[in-house]
Amino acid sequence: MQSMPKAPVSLYQSLTQPSNNMLILLVLTAICVVVPLDLTQLIFACLGAFCYYIVQSLQRSIALPSESPRKPKPHFEKADVREVRKLTRRPAPRKLAHVDEKAQTPAVPILAPTFQGQSLDEEVQELITQIMPTPASQRGVDRLAEAIRVMLASSLPEVEVLGFASSDLSRGRANGVAVPDVDVVINVRPDRVSPKLAGSRPKAAADGRMLQKWALRLCADRLVSTGGFKFRRSGFRGAEPKMTLLVPPELQIFEQAVPIDISVNASSPLHSAALLTECGNINPRAKELILLIRRWAKDRGICHSPKGHLSPYIWSLLAVYYLQAGNEHGPLLPPMNEFEAISNLLPAERRSAKTWTHKEEMEKVSVAELLKGFVIFYQNFNWKQEAICVRRGEKGPAPLSLPLHIIEHDDKTTECGPNIEDPFAPKNNLGTCMTWWSFRRLREELARATDLLGSETPSLSQLLEPWAPDEREEAQ
Repeated sequence: MQSMPKAPVSLYQSLTQPSNNMLILLVLTAICVVVPLDLTQLIFACLGAFCYYIVQSLQRSIALPSESPRKPKPHFEKADVREVRKLTRRPAPRKLAHVDEKAQTPAVPILAPTFQGQSLDEEVQELITQIMPTPASQRGVDRLAEAIRVMLASSLPEVEVLGFASSDLSRGRANGVAVPDVDVVINVRPDRVSPKLAGSRPKAAADGRMLQKWALRLCADRLVSTGGFKFRRSGFRGAEPKMTLLVPPELQIFEQAVPIDISVNASSPLHSAALLTECGNINPRAKELILLIRRWAKDRGICHSPKGHLSPYIWSLLAVYYLQAGNEHGPLLPPMNEFEAISNLLPAERRSAKTWTHKEEMEKVSVAELLKGFVIFYQNFNWKQEAICVRRGEKGPAPLSLPLHIIEHDDKTTECGPNIEDPFAPKNNLGTCMTWWSFRRLREELARATDLLGSETPSLSQLLEPWAPDEREEAQ
């Protein structure tokens, strides 16, 4: 290594050497003496020069370093530079031993609900009072729909927003964000959206589904940017695209952050709300059973449609079909063709005259007994030879107009999956959303519920214990 060069003159030494400021001051003083000036002007000139000298002195004193003079940088050869870089290189982060990243304990553990009742009937009635939609919840949803309409009015003229609550929003539960209890439908005129979409994607403007997705993204971006909503997930694989957002408490509509599903020009939320309302008008226990089954499906993780499970609307159809054709005590609901409040939503050729009459002896059956009968009925259901058709309300094979659903396994074997007719679109098989894995989960949960409810001391708390996937299911 070569010898170190002499250190350069430090900043302190350069500033403390005699400068030209004193020479300039002397020259200015001599000029003022030689040039004939008035006494007042001479005094002001001397004062100005003195002030300039003071300012320069103060600047030098501030710039002086408080520590010792800076040392010169040493000179290194190329080999030495490489050695220095090796020594100063930041070490890679070390992994902590014995840490299982897949099995992390949640910050807030999800616990099973607890009840004060001693019997299953008492626990069921206690839960029904907790999950039944309240007028206060619906009023909050109506206020939310109006707030969303105002936020979107500038981007989408003549927009209409409808909101539906299917539970008491003041009570939280498991899987609340995965399957919200609030559906918000944004209705826009296609001719208002098509010109905007045609400017960016001319081919997409003619596609109704692409138009629906584009309008949904536009609405979600607007709500997140201006309304403070938080994005959670999107579901574009289903028949009706939707997004899940979180309503901020800052809007002062709900006391806590509430998850919602938003969709554009969708009909399923309207059909689901109409079905739930009409069942409650015909028989209040029918509505209670629907809400109870939907709560069980949500807590047990078989109601999240993006994973291939049945949606809450489809679970409602399963409950209605059981009350029509599966109850051993007799039908509690008529065929859907005879539903008065929603007959106008059905196709004209599917309507029929009213022939069903209510039987008073059916009032003796409790909701807990109906829940037991529901899980037993579908545990023994012949999915290969029967189809769920609430329109006709009786057992039988799939209608000829309904395409059959065949499930293919990983090993290329096939089996007949659930065939569920949409009463509002009879050619639509709602069971096609299921995969072999979700179909297996459905049968596992039905078997589990049958065993729990058939025991000597059935517990609703144990039945609604929140489901968590094991390591094998997480890998799928």
